[in-house]
Amino acid sequence: MARGDRWVDRTAGSVVRPYAVTGGRTEPVTGQVLDLIAVVVAAGQPPDADPAEAGELSPEHRRILGLARQPVTVADIAASTELPVGVVRVLLSDLILSEQVVVKARPPADDYPSTELLREVLNGLRAL
Repeated sequence: MARGDRWVDRTAGSVVRPYAVTGGRTEPVTGQVLDLIAVVVAAGQPPDADPAEAGELSPEHRRILGLARQPVTVADIAASTELPVGVVRVLLSDLILSEQVVVKARPPADDYPSTELLREVLNGLRAL
């Protein structure tokens, strides 16, 4: 092993601190905190269609836009990008302000299964 290689972990890849990805911001610009199950959808053309626009976006922004070509939740974006949820929320707020993504709020509570049904499923799983 060469002398300089002993401090490199090839499996870790590029290590960038979350505050560097968000420019030091810890809260979304809008102040709106996105729910983990909020659905994100890209609006308009892909950023690669406009070279000027693509140059303004960070690699993380472009990756999120790529994932949002299909409806995807905030939690799924965080898992796919391997970024902390707080970082994803800040980056999504940038994309919301630039009107590149649209966030659809969670469905109304009427669309959720009843507590009784969930209890029955849980009891069934425990019985396995």
